[in-house]
Amino acid sequence: MPERPLLILPHPGEPLPRVRRRGGGGAPRFPSRARQAERLEPKFEILQNAMEARRVRLQSESHALVPEEVVVLETVGAIENFIGAVGKVPGMEWLAEIDETDIPPDDDFFETARGERRSDRALRGRLFMVFTNQEALREILSLWKTWQRDGGLSRRFGVWKSVFAQLHDVRVWGARDRLHETGVIADWRERISRGEEIVPCEIELWHRGAPGQRRNARERVAALVAGMAGRIIAEAAVEEIAYHALLAHLPAASIASLFDGNDDIELVQCEQIQFFRASGQMATTVSDDGQEEDDAVLSDQPAVGTPVIALFDGLPLQAHRRLQNRLIVDDPDGFEENYPAERRLHGTAMASMILHGDLASGEAPLARPLYVRPILYLDPRGWNGKEAVSDDTLVVALLHRWQDPYAETALPSPI
Repeated sequence: MPERPLLILPHPGEPLPRVRRRGGGGAPRFPSRARQAERLEPKFEILQNAMEARRVRLQSESHALVPEEVVVLETVGAIENFIGAVGKVPGMEWLAEIDETDIPPDDDFFETARGERRSDRALRGRLFMVFTNQEALREILSLWKTWQRDGGLSRRFGVWKSVFAQLHDVRVWGARDRLHETGVIADWRERISRGEEIVPCEIELWHRGAPGQRRNARERVAALVAGMAGRIIAEAAVEEIAYHALLAHLPAASIASLFDGNDDIELVQCEQIQFFRASGQMATTVSDDGQEEDDAVLSDQPAVGTPVIALFDGLPLQAHRRLQNRLIVDDPDGFEENYPAERRLHGTAMASMILHGDLASGEAPLARPLYVRPILYLDPRGWNGKEAVSDDTLVVALLHRWQDPYAETALPSPI
């Protein structure tokens, strides 16, 4: 897995033309059908067992819930028209796909260099994420058995021949995907070490295509949070970017077992959840050493016109000698009331950098004013003087809630 969390942008559409690599590389070599059966049959059995376990879990919650799992299909090489192939399987829903460029070669999947000599070059492939219910899984297993037997599938399901031939791995989207690549565990550890009894987190759900599905997903996750004596604080659904998330507060005691590697918590196992993320966004602490260049020459030309750049950050010091009469501050949440002037460090530094660039260069400041929308506030707990987004705020929802006051004349570019 990558060192940083994957950014999955699920927006289906016509695929872009593939960039062909030049050089001595050849086409990837795939295993035989018999070898694929040997490799993958146990993994398909694990999928069946996972679906059965999901059914048993849901029986204790509600008879109305349909057992589903998010299945990850990793292929070597491209699979064209996969979205259409998913749509032909009742009960299967396409969620997202990402390109992979660093699949290590092995005895089953590799490229040849020149002639038949095996290359050690990393392979390209794709990860496909799909929602699958019991009906869809039965259909896929039936197609798998048919392909195993003679390699033939009907024209309707012809794409699945390529999927099975190029399938590198198949598994469910699990606790490791949801937790261990996002930094949320480290955030929870830090908070609990400071004595917090309630920890916040952003629970990003898979964005489902239908409003009813999104509502059911929300209700299911909210019920599991309530079962842990937690609370849902906020919800945001931004259809334009396929984003659906909940902001939750969880008792520290209910998640402590995760630190020992125990992922057997119903909320962590919930198939509707894509990621757990740390709540809020901490700004870098800026020190104020008081050594301002008072003898520096300042431009006496005022900033005029309509802003073309917007800054989403902390509240800057508007009376600062380098910022005075150069800012348009829009503070609808009233952060200024509880934001002492001497602590307005990060927003002041960022605004100065945008307006003046490198002070040592002596360049003229920007001619237009800078639009500032504060989204950070002074952390009332005083952790190292940091400014932060509130733990009760979904950052993505906050930014999408913003209405550009200059939309008719110019579109500020968020920094």
